[in-house]
Amino acid sequence: MANILIPEELNALIQQYLTDGVLTDKERQVILNKAEKMGLDRDEIDLYLDAEVQKIDQQTDAAVRKQKGKTCPYCGGNVPQLTDKCPHCGENITPEASSELQEIFDNLEEALVDFKSGKDIAKSKATVERFMRKAKMYYGNNPKIQKLLEEVEMESAKAEKVAKANARKGAAIQFLANHKESVISAIVILAIFLGIKGCINSTEREKIEKEELYNKQYELDKPIIDDQYERLCKSLDELEIPNKSNFKEMTRKLQMIVWSDVSKSTVVEDSWNGNKYIHNDYEIEKREAFVKLKQAYAEELKTVYKQVYGKDNFYNYTPKEIEYPSDIRR
Repeated sequence: MANILIPEELNALIQQYLTDGVLTDKERQVILNKAEKMGLDRDEIDLYLDAEVQKIDQQTDAAVRKQKGKTCPYCGGNVPQLTDKCPHCGENITPEASSELQEIFDNLEEALVDFKSGKDIAKSKATVERFMRKAKMYYGNNPKIQKLLEEVEMESAKAEKVAKANARKGAAIQFLANHKESVISAIVILAIFLGIKGCINSTEREKIEKEELYNKQYELDKPIIDDQYERLCKSLDELEIPNKSNFKEMTRKLQMIVWSDVSKSTVVEDSWNGNKYIHNDYEIEKREAFVKLKQAYAEELKTVYKQVYGKDNFYNYTPKEIEYPSDIRR
């Protein structure tokens, strides 16, 4: 979130209300009304207030943890200062685990702010999904992680839905503006076509039945697709963070994690244009999500190649196995 220049008068009012560490709905409304009168963006000030309240909550939480002892990253339980094993879940607490948990918190909280502010949704989605899977896999019993994951998933879905709706609306408006005459002609032709009564012959019925058969088979394929997706994602999550010592080994392991098609696409005749391509949209969606995760890890490998070789041809290296399959048609 970009830094906001808060006028001194407004900042003094904010700090006054935050003295007790709590910002009531009435106090928030007073601040937002004053900010609006000063010509400031109401939504940006609202996000700024959320960030300030969050800082206070984190400071309070840190003070409480210092008094009670350490916090187990795996289950969120209190652990005595001189103990390295959680008395609640039995996990060994290491500095690496605590550091990784903090990194997950930072990335998910930053993504949450971005989703709420309507910033670029697709830019960091693959990275966010990777941290979400790690959080669920290793720290899923931690109450704070559970709450944060729920918020991120909810805001991500909401932001993505709005972005898709805006994109469809914008594309439709632009198309109508650029093809006014064609659209009018198409409407006239469609009205004439719909006015003609006809019947579906045996060949057309056979094609419809065949398409329904394929779609039923694709429904049966869903559990197999889900199992493969979770298994491959787990393999990606278990890869080590690339560095100068392990980047070749990690590249080899990355190339071995490959999607295997479950559903077989079939071309059948269609009465409109001669051919209609029947495909499993669900598998395509899952495969695209998996490929994005591989590409995100490959970007980390490229950074290491740049550090080691310092040449553009190595920096542009991308394992061909992670490229999107060119034979998949939509």
